[in-house]
Amino acid sequence: MNHWRLYLAAGFGLLWCASAQAQAPAANYKYVLAPKPTQLPGWTAPNRPHWILADILKSHAGEKSWDQPLVRDADNIADYIQMAPGEVSKTRMYAQTSMFWIVQSGQMRVFIQGQEPFTASKGFVIWIQPRTPFHMETMGDAPVLRFEVARTTALPLYAMGETPTPLPGETYVKAAYAGAPVPYGTAKPYVDFNTEIVSQGGNNLRFLPQGNFLRGAAAPVPPDSDKGHFHTDHNEFWFMMEGQTNFKFEGMEAFTADQGDVVYGPRGRFHRPSFGGTGMSTRLSVAPSGNMAALDPDNPTR
Repeated sequence: MNHWRLYLAAGFGLLWCASAQAQAPAANYKYVLAPKPTQLPGWTAPNRPHWILADILKSHAGEKSWDQPLVRDADNIADYIQMAPGEVSKTRMYAQTSMFWIVQSGQMRVFIQGQEPFTASKGFVIWIQPRTPFHMETMGDAPVLRFEVARTTALPLYAMGETPTPLPGETYVKAAYAGAPVPYGTAKPYVDFNTEIVSQGGNNLRFLPQGNFLRGAAAPVPPDSDKGHFHTDHNEFWFMMEGQTNFKFEGMEAFTADQGDVVYGPRGRFHRPSFGGTGMSTRLSVAPSGNMAALDPDNPTR
């Protein structure tokens, strides 16, 4: 028998919080029979338990522009993308879904239809609304590296005059459409994590339409008897925004992920992330909104 805990992203926003436990009121645990794969799920390339940023950079040493696929599953695609000095991206948009990216290093100028252009550097999180054309260009003499996430089923549409990146089985044709970009309302299309969150000690900031940022102080590594939780319906992956995070996957030795690393957990496999290092730690969890966590009934606090 298994026990589930429910995590809910509030509306289309995210809650920055000082601890995972701060997100929800005291739990009133219920018990159900949860489906769990008979055979322990593994990883299908390019998905892997732990993408180490230092190894990725080493593998692309000497390249000015590159794209490293990190996540491919039914819900999301995620890549590390580096643009060379002076490079300008193609102008594109997505018809029905939002997407986002995080600047890992360097500087870029971001152009989003209906918004004032702005400069983004390390720690900026930028989100793009549906039907909103955008592009970016590298600033300065150094390349700019970003972690980009889009929906798997969302195919990019390109501005007239661009040369679309080829898609297997697809031919780009001229098309008309009606409707304006989805408005941002009073919100801005980015958050400067290092200034607005780290420097000001902030939390409780709602922002992205997918995922969940968890921020907290380093804590002792839980015992191996604490299995964490698993998900019955979806996979989950994490981008390390700040500090270190400790991970333990069912059937594997524990490991530590550093800032910029990416960790992936397949559906149906127990996983236990916890705040690591010696200072503050922040991780971005990317999973479908309203996802449920199936908890260990003998230790349901995680």
